[in-house]
Amino acid sequence: MKNRAIPHMIGLFPLGMMSLFFLAPLAFMMIVSFYERDPLGFYNVAFVWDNYSKFFSSFYYLISLRSLWSASLGAVIVVLLAFPAMYIIVDMSRRWQLFWVILLLSLMCLSEVIIGFAWLILFSENSGIPKFLGWTGLWRDPRSLSPSFGAMMVGYVTLGFSLVALMFLPQLARRDRSIEEAALTLGTPPIRVFAKVILPNFKAGLISALVTMFVYFLGVFVMPTMLGRPQDWNMTVIITDKAVGDANMPLGAALSVIMLIFTLMIIGTLAYASRSKDQGAQP
Repeated sequence: MKNRAIPHMIGLFPLGMMSLFFLAPLAFMMIVSFYERDPLGFYNVAFVWDNYSKFFSSFYYLISLRSLWSASLGAVIVVLLAFPAMYIIVDMSRRWQLFWVILLLSLMCLSEVIIGFAWLILFSENSGIPKFLGWTGLWRDPRSLSPSFGAMMVGYVTLGFSLVALMFLPQLARRDRSIEEAALTLGTPPIRVFAKVILPNFKAGLISALVTMFVYFLGVFVMPTMLGRPQDWNMTVIITDKAVGDANMPLGAALSVIMLIFTLMIIGTLAYASRSKDQGAQP
């Protein structure tokens, strides 16, 4: 009996750490979201719904929709670029595979701040891409490409590309190539083989990558502030501004809880839709 209890006792440690570092702050945040703001301090202990009712004003409502849109678009772009790229890399020679994997791992070592500053320099009018295009004559009136929504999306893609590509590496490397080879032998175009044979077999991995990047981009803070315009900022920036800049901790906590609920609802909907489709496809 003691030997059987040891694995269960060991499993209590990660459960306790998860409760300590995730559930406890989450519970505290939910409690604070019902408090009142104190103009002379952080908050007063109370139970009010004013912080949640403010979310339904046009300002916060539009920002939340914009956050969901930018995170969804960034996730889709990253997956659309990373999956075909890794599909090509895994079919290269061992030496080139190692080169690209090391390069992707190196990109993951770069922080969000470093990536943001790098693109800020490249998009600047005086020392980046506009300067080069103006020097070559391809752009007569060069100007800075940031801040803009496009520059922010480029930062998103740079931030998530290496992570998603490495997520696909083991799946694509271990795939069964016999079906692809049979389809190519029968004269099927490679693009059609990729769309009709490869993609359906990796549907679960694609959905997992999309959800991972969606949640990741919802919490990105540096890229919107460095490369995006104020009208491109997501809810993370607004929450930080309200909680830290305005010292309105209850409102920031309420907005965080609402965005967490939205995220869980979207993830649950995607999981339910994927499961329903899989069950419908079974004979």
